[in-house]
Amino acid sequence: MARIPLISGDDPDADPKARELLAMVRQNRGREVNVYRGIANHPEILEAVLHLGQVAYFGNSLDPVQRELAYYTSAVTNECFY
Repeated sequence: MARIPLISGDDPDADPKARELLAMVRQNRGREVNVYRGIANHPEILEAVLHLGQVAYFGNSLDPVQRELAYYTSAVTNECFY
């Protein structure tokens, strides 16, 4: 059981901004990712996290192959084998 309530984008009692952001997550990822559902308790923070992800992933000069190489290099360096 989560200690932080997980907000659902389908919950009519949820903050309207949180519902909007979770709908975007669902559209882009095919589902509501639980980490974002937890952060949705504070919609302004969720908005900033989603923006940061967009900038980090798409707002750089790396092509997709270089980006994946950076991810794998970072994972190996930090002993995150997944």
